[in-house]
Amino acid sequence: MEFHDFGLAGAIVVRPRILADIRGSFVKAFHAPSFAERGMRTDWQEEFYSVSRRGVIRGLHFQTPPAAHAKFVTCLAGEVIDVAVDIRRGSPTEGRVCSVKLDEQDGLGLYLPSGIAHGFQSLSDTSTMLYKVTSVHAPQNDAGIAFDSIGFDWPIADPVVSDRDRQHPALSDFASPFTFDAADSSS
Repeated sequence: MEFHDFGLAGAIVVRPRILADIRGSFVKAFHAPSFAERGMRTDWQEEFYSVSRRGVIRGLHFQTPPAAHAKFVTCLAGEVIDVAVDIRRGSPTEGRVCSVKLDEQDGLGLYLPSGIAHGFQSLSDTSTMLYKVTSVHAPQNDAGIAFDSIGFDWPIADPVVSDRDRQHPALSDFASPFTFDAADSSS
């Protein structure tokens, strides 16, 4: 595995080793010792996957304290543009937006510490995203930022977005409960 800076404090792009032959491919997407030695959390509490059609935007989501979580995502099928924004007050990358293409061919994964709003847009006819999170889903702490308020140029115009996601506040109107802690930027 290779680990690369994503551009947000504590966020890391993970490039797995892909073994391919005439049968197809084999990918180790997660390795606890490698994550832990880089200060990345490995105490996953839940795992989800979503299937989205072309143009769908899901996000930008996070859970607020005390149910905040770190997240690891990867695209198992299809292709997405994965987008994240740092919403931690005092972070050296506060307010910064970063993106990376995730697809089934490259097998890239993205590790995000708590305090990062996350979303993606499906670029293929269908895409399947896998999410690992370090806290159990808490509906009362489920929150988000409006996808169209972060200054990002989403690649597919007229996206399909849920009513819930359309009602999230703009980034400029959001009072963040997250504070950056340099000693624990991987949380």
